[in-house]
Amino acid sequence: MTATICARIDADKKRQAEALFAEFGLSLSTAINLFINQAIAYQGIPFELRRKSAKDQEMLEAMAEAKRLSRDPHTKRYTDVDELFADALK
Repeated sequence: MTATICARIDADKKRQAEALFAEFGLSLSTAINLFINQAIAYQGIPFELRRKSAKDQEMLEAMAEAKRLSRDPHTKRYTDVDELFADALK
């Protein structure tokens, strides 16, 4: 037995999604069914959810760490990229 779901979505996003899914041979309805089946199997949203600013926060933290390391006199310095990669790959 099937049921009908009615959802509102931006018309342009719908067209983009239909075009994307068509490249995989899927209709929008089939893609939605895949999502629902994965959510049930996963027992949650089947992908990571986070605020857009999470990546920005990661970048700010990485930049702060780089600044801290650049000021630390005990941080090893490199003048040769091959040496840097040799140490990084140890």
